[in-house]
Amino acid sequence: TRRLELTKTISLKKLDSSAFDDLKANGTTQFSLSESLFDNDYPGHYLRQIKFVTISLPTLVGPYQDVKMTLVQSGSRILLKADINGVNYLNDSTTGSASNIITNLRASEEIAVSSGLNDSGMFVLNFGDERYLPFEGTGAISSWQIDFPNANSDEQQAILQNLSDVIIQVHYTARNGGSTFKQAVMNTL
Repeated sequence: TRRLELTKTISLKKLDSSAFDDLKANGTTQFSLSESLFDNDYPGHYLRQIKFVTISLPTLVGPYQDVKMTLVQSGSRILLKADINGVNYLNDSTTGSASNIITNLRASEEIAVSSGLNDSGMFVLNFGDERYLPFEGTGAISSWQIDFPNANSDEQQAILQNLSDVIIQVHYTARNGGSTFKQAVMNTL
């Protein structure tokens, strides 16, 4: 059967305000997208795999100015089956079981963000390309790092000071594990 196609829009400021504050202060930060973040929207889904990711940076940028930022996926996990023990493990690695979880499929993929407006890190987002898109097939349950490589430059400092949020859109596919699995997942929330 065809997988469900979903989009999760995430505000870094709302998800992890201290990570957002670190980004503004230091030009770098790390954050994670947890199992429960996705389960709160669609409990009972599994096999959540990224198709592509876009980034938007609400900030003041001059007409001929680029944002110059990188986004690296430092880790990811995929629950292969509708397994509540796997969900428990993803929520707390001291419980449950990792037997139905793939970890770090193609870890350390990276994109460079230039425009900061629904930027996928590609000139043209081509779904017909025979190569994988950045992050395609990796787990939506994931860890990330954002870097402004020259954060101390005047231009980058102006962008960081005026940055009001970082908006991440994760476009991903998933399978529905059925009503029994959904209820078991809801009991973990």
